[in-house]
Amino acid sequence: MPLVHSNRYLFLRQTKSPSFLAAITIKSTPTKSSALPHFCGSIKEIKTELRDYPLTSTIIKLKTGRVQLTIVKEPDWFLEQLSREDSEGRLYLPYWTYLWEAAIALARYVEDIGTDLKDAHILEIGCGFGLTGIVACQTGAKVIFTDVEQDALHFAHHNADQNSVIESADFVQMDWNAPCFNSKFRYILGADVIYEEHHWKPIVKLLQDYLTANGTALFSEPNRKNATGFFKLLNDNGFTYQKSTYPIKLDGRMNRVSIYTIRHISKK
Repeated sequence: MPLVHSNRYLFLRQTKSPSFLAAITIKSTPTKSSALPHFCGSIKEIKTELRDYPLTSTIIKLKTGRVQLTIVKEPDWFLEQLSREDSEGRLYLPYWTYLWEAAIALARYVEDIGTDLKDAHILEIGCGFGLTGIVACQTGAKVIFTDVEQDALHFAHHNADQNSVIESADFVQMDWNAPCFNSKFRYILGADVIYEEHHWKPIVKLLQDYLTANGTALFSEPNRKNATGFFKLLNDNGFTYQKSTYPIKLDGRMNRVSIYTIRHISKK
């Protein structure tokens, strides 16, 4: 039977085998919430045709609840099909088509500190399927989900809708090389966003420009060797951080993911 979400703008049609997110017309209107800060680049009115994506569903269990996610069923195939070179000749790979252990770890950390997030205005960069932002919404926060890929935002919107947090969410297609918000955020979330070195400087610049003076950025990272360079760059640009570790089991494997709490170095 078809899966229909008429509340805002997502319609999923199942074909015979497998199920597909197929040639959908997308139409978005602003959320009813007036508590979100004003910003440019918001998806207010979009009509587009999506590629076909084979779909599957998974449930992420939390301490006090769960999140149901619709995700891409065959991400390896799409990683190859959707890869391309950017304007500088670097290979771009659509990693958003995977549900990463770093996203699960950050979501669980966000749940653990949930009382601190109530009523906060939060920016999530590289939201992918939207897991971390959805958990933040469940704590009572208002979240702006951003990703450079419009298709990722469509999945994030659908997942926010099916987890009943859509009124606390908004969605912005944004390249972190050129953010255009006119408000700062008390929290900025990023799950596994520092995997390539050429992302580091624009992400640090984004934190400098959009994290409030007393704000906190929460990043998760699966302990890649090159990640130490990013955190040195943070220190060199006026930030301090604390690190904790979360064990995450995904696809039968146990992984240890680091959570970084990042703040501006206080000026005395």
